Amino acid sequence: MTAPATEALPVDLDVMRACAERVLAEDADVLSLEESGTLTLQLRGHLMLVITEIETREPALSEDDVPGVCAFFCIGEGRLRLRAEPGHTPSARIAHAQVLARSVIALCDHYENGDHQCPSGPERAAYLRLLLHCPGCPACRTVNDDGKAIGTCKTADRLYAEYRQARRGPIPVPASETATGGRVPDRDGM
Repeated sequence: MTAPATEALPVDLDVMRACAERVLAEDADVLSLEESGTLTLQLRGHLMLVITEIETREPALSEDDVPGVCAFFCIGEGRLRLRAEPGHTPSARIAHAQVLARSVIALCDHYENGDHQCPSGPERAAYLRLLLHCPGCPACRTVNDDGKAIGTCKTADRLYAEYRQARRGPIPVPASETATGGRVPDRDGM
């Protein structure tokens, strides 16, 4: 006899966000020890649930999937925060709950919008592409007799340049190019 198939309950993002916002509110430092403990337990449960839900929805990561890479990093941060223990003082307990709350909010955003990118998403994606490439590339791993890296890999060079650019942010368009539709006028102004 087989058990009847059960459907997963939908994730209640409103409840998760409300709990996180309560901990992140300006008056969070006046929470009682009992209330902060209850909210911390709720946030831990919310994190466990939303991480599992995102992982089951997300396909395997590709090098060009910035939202997926961003979600992957947010899941990793969430897991690290779940392993952390709250401090002993009331302020340390609130700070721990606030860290959990920020992870809950970020993961709710990823769950709600599969194309969501955190502000650092492009930088994280570029870094992950570099990390995924280099360990498996024979050219990147080439070393001399002294153990110094001597490999020259054009792909790694390109990925590193992309990572550095992502850290700096988008390249600003000069005002002279925006006024001419991206075309730089020649000497005659044409």
